[in-house]
Amino acid sequence: MLDNKLINLKEFNNCTSKISKWYNKQSKILSIITNPYNTTLIFINIIKLLLKENKRILYVWNGEDYNREILELLKKDNLSIKYSYIEEKESDENLIFINFKNIKNIRGCYDLCIIDDISKYSIFSKEELREYIEHLYIYSKRIISYSIEKLVNMGMDIEISDLIRKKVFVEPRIITTRVKLDEDMPYTLYDYLMWFKGNNKKVIIYVPSEDKINKVYDYYTNELKIKDIKIIKFFKKYSTKEIEHIYKLKNKSTFIITNNIREYTIDKENVDIVVLFADDNFYNYKKIIYFCADVGKNINNLGEVLLVGKDISIDMDLSKDITRRYNKNIWEKGLLNY
Repeated sequence: MLDNKLINLKEFNNCTSKISKWYNKQSKILSIITNPYNTTLIFINIIKLLLKENKRILYVWNGEDYNREILELLKKDNLSIKYSYIEEKESDENLIFINFKNIKNIRGCYDLCIIDDISKYSIFSKEELREYIEHLYIYSKRIISYSIEKLVNMGMDIEISDLIRKKVFVEPRIITTRVKLDEDMPYTLYDYLMWFKGNNKKVIIYVPSEDKINKVYDYYTNELKIKDIKIIKFFKKYSTKEIEHIYKLKNKSTFIITNNIREYTIDKENVDIVVLFADDNFYNYKKIIYFCADVGKNINNLGEVLLVGKDISIDMDLSKDITRRYNKNIWEKGLLNY
């Protein structure tokens, strides 16, 4: 019984079939490349197969608990499973969930290791993820990596499109300017901000440092003095609970200025993202791609991602290429709704 949120069933069945074929071959590593926040139900069939054979599976992800999407479907099928979430000590269960931060505690032997870098907001670089794979290589007979890119140059790889949405993937818009963004604003950005305001949008404005938060906040409140907009500063030390009520404000545009890059509760809201000083090393292509995924969560009203900087960095260019590739794939497969 499949989850009812799966939309692209043909793509889903094709993916699960390829996973099964891979597992029956000799290749040790499978790389599954896709967009952020895609479903993890592609692993259901292979997990069921191994559990029925009393084999052991290690599921590594950025969650602090079990992957409920997978467990709920396993339970619906009345499959008898023993599972656990571990932090320090090994477990004897057949299905083990663990956070990336605890991965160095793994010493047991597993028939399959799934490295899920997709379903939660990812904070890890390609190099860090490679190190995790290297650590797990000797403890697992087979490894599947689920990420926005191929992490290691070995094994088989497949690329899949979004299985739960029939929309384009938001591509970032780039605005280059010579003005000092903490003291002034290019006209193009000002026009966008006025449009956001007119449509009562919630806007997350990212900057590279706390110093920039204060300067941009002071400029927006003391110099621009835009009426009917709530502007707040959000520092890393703050809890996200302090701003979640803002998303519920109706008929009120809100700008949140922050350097706290993480996943926010915006999947049901109308949110846009502005990245100031976008050519700064603080931003890499993966962060930008997740920005695009965040504003695309509300499939009824896709948001915008604006990259504003003096120059176009390599990471900005790469994020543009990767997001364009996502859309090329879904276009060629006929997976779009109009």
